[in-house]
Amino acid sequence: MNHQEQINACLRRNFPLLTLSWLLAVASLMSLMLVINGTHSPSSMSSSDILRNVKNGVVIPTMLHLLLVWGSTRLIWWLAALLVCCLLVTLGLYTQRPPGLIYYLALFCPLAGLLVLNSQGYRRIYARLVEISKAPRAKRLPGEPVDVLRYPGMAAFLRRFMGRSFAAFFLTMASIALATVQVEYAYFAQHLENMGYVVIVILVGAAVCGVGAGLIANGFAWGVWCLVAVAVTSLLMAIASVAAGIHPLFTATSIALPLVALVLLNSHHHRQFCKRFAVVRRLRLRKAGR
Repeated sequence: MNHQEQINACLRRNFPLLTLSWLLAVASLMSLMLVINGTHSPSSMSSSDILRNVKNGVVIPTMLHLLLVWGSTRLIWWLAALLVCCLLVTLGLYTQRPPGLIYYLALFCPLAGLLVLNSQGYRRIYARLVEISKAPRAKRLPGEPVDVLRYPGMAAFLRRFMGRSFAAFFLTMASIALATVQVEYAYFAQHLENMGYVVIVILVGAAVCGVGAGLIANGFAWGVWCLVAVAVTSLLMAIASVAAGIHPLFTATSIALPLVALVLLNSHHHRQFCKRFAVVRRLRLRKAGR
């Protein structure tokens, strides 16, 4: 197996860990906020409180992962520090913990996230991201396609296309999170226990996004329809709850995110990204004699 094939196999095998780290970071922040607000009634939470909680719970992990994929690999320490802070704050609230499983979820998620960040698979994908970010762009003539059959060409291809594709992936997951919170606030604001279902819906939506991205990474271009389905569902949910939204800015953001994600998923860069992985898969199967 040459160097380019090793990078392909590493990204394909360990990509679910990148999705899992995002899920655990979001779940850690959101469950911690539920623990902090567990002693208050739903009516005491203002729209600005909900907006700030969702912004911290979804936007911060999303931006950290986007910058991590785009080459700011040192931000992995920021992500680890975020999980450690969530764990320490949760431990400090032990005597005031609310009843139910939400406190134990707030303990489990940062611990699991730290284990994922310290796992061998995550270290491998982190090393590959560092290598890709430092790889020089292949010199080519205008209009000449990138050669994905050689490592320099594949590294240049990933450096050129991977940022926008991962942006579409993380924006799609962020859009389902914002839309779910918007619907919960619009129709079920008087029931604080529904926040547990909000977390479940967000995790299911993110899992569907992870399956779609995994299919794309394995050469199945039709996996993009999983991301499209989540983005369209998020857009419909956001539109259905416009009249009773949390805040005009929050409502506009919950509508804008899936629209931007759909534009990125339908862009030429993302189509080329999917096609190139499909080509690599066919060449891999042909080489294996299948």
